[in-house]
Amino acid sequence: MTTGQNILIVDDEESIRWVFAQALEEKPFTVHTAASAEEALEKIKEHSYLLVFTDIFMPGMSGMELLDQIKDQQPQSRVVVMTAQDTMNNTILAMRKGAYDYISKPFDFGEIYGLIDKVVASSQVVPPEEPVVADGTDFSVDDIVGKSRSMQDIFKTIGKAAVTQLPILITGESGTGKELVARALHYYSDRAKRPFIFINCAAISRELLESELFGHEKGAFTGAVEAKKGKFELADNGTILLDEIGDMELALQSKILRVLQNSEFYRVGGKEPIRVNVRVIAATNQILPELMEQKRFREDLYHRLNVINIHVPPLRERAEDVPLLAHYFLKKFSGELTRGRVYLSPQVERIFKHYSWPGNIRELENVIKRGLVLASNGPLLPEHLPAGLQTGESASEPAHPAWDQEMDPLVQNFLKDHLEGGKGQLYDLLIESAEKHLFEQLLEKNRGNQVATAKDLGINRNTLKRKIDAMNIQPKKKSGKPSY
Repeated sequence: MTTGQNILIVDDEESIRWVFAQALEEKPFTVHTAASAEEALEKIKEHSYLLVFTDIFMPGMSGMELLDQIKDQQPQSRVVVMTAQDTMNNTILAMRKGAYDYISKPFDFGEIYGLIDKVVASSQVVPPEEPVVADGTDFSVDDIVGKSRSMQDIFKTIGKAAVTQLPILITGESGTGKELVARALHYYSDRAKRPFIFINCAAISRELLESELFGHEKGAFTGAVEAKKGKFELADNGTILLDEIGDMELALQSKILRVLQNSEFYRVGGKEPIRVNVRVIAATNQILPELMEQKRFREDLYHRLNVINIHVPPLRERAEDVPLLAHYFLKKFSGELTRGRVYLSPQVERIFKHYSWPGNIRELENVIKRGLVLASNGPLLPEHLPAGLQTGESASEPAHPAWDQEMDPLVQNFLKDHLEGGKGQLYDLLIESAEKHLFEQLLEKNRGNQVATAKDLGINRNTLKRKIDAMNIQPKKKSGKPSY
């Protein structure tokens, strides 16, 4: 099978095949054509294609059927479906089957060139080695992904606190993973084989929360047609997580305090106390001392819960954990959301690194899920991200006014030297000049290692090598460590 930058055009109209061949003849591709899907399949046996453009409606096998065959035989090929019958059903069906894109006839070759450029850029992203991350089938502390100092400290606290029976208060913003920390505490405790009961105190109405927590007797209120056990009873000899405890009403807080003090409670409508042996873990995204000042949270309950405090930092404060978490979610959801392998492109890694993640881990998880669906197979690119991330909104990277001050006179001097003779080429001249210095500095930093330099730049090594040759960059010999 031959390989290379091959493009296949499949259409029963000879004029379409001819127009494509003419439009792409000056491009660095080998263009093949086929008058039917059956002929296209014969060519696919002999050649590997970067991109396939196929009509939908053709005599014999349809373009949709061809798409299925290509996805099975050459999954790395990108397939663009084209048709004169631009209907919602055709578009949805094509994308559902794994088409890279869908275009309507008559088409603009500017759009075609743009598609080809995107596919070429995508093909140059080298798939990274898959990192070793937990697969999520069985819970372990490995499911709490992180190598940052703050997360390592949390792991240590979990290890020490899990073996005790003391109450624990977990604090942190929404979406930081407080529930996972609670589950890890239970998993590594002596209660691991007993129940872990979760209840979100903010998600249940005030009237029902007491019954959910403590249960009720038959006839205790309208609709109580039989006795019911509450969460504390179900958690006996195990662990209960009271999530969002800051939203709990004061009257109910006093009853939680009684459980912590005496290990007993009354069902709603009950007359006999029920004793339990329960490890209580509470979590909140609110600042409880502020609620105490506002008389919205009991001080005695706070001190009872806050025997051991674990604060889970927001994602923006542990940026080094973002790639690990992203790889974890890519692996966790890939089988569910896509048939191919999706991996982060260098551009997306840079975006992730500098984004502030106001929604924390939950936001990152949703971004990865979206990316898996849209990318389908191959690199996750900026175009697969929500608009806010594509444009860099909420980026946490600070501005550098000193950099701007230094750049202004350099650009002014450049314009003085090149404005007359370089009209029409100023952009290329400036970029080439800046690129050369950038490449030289990074090569020096990496002691001539082109693989490491390409990784720092976020480009393919072959691209770097071509630029080095084109700009005649010679490695600098310098003793000692570079000043970075």
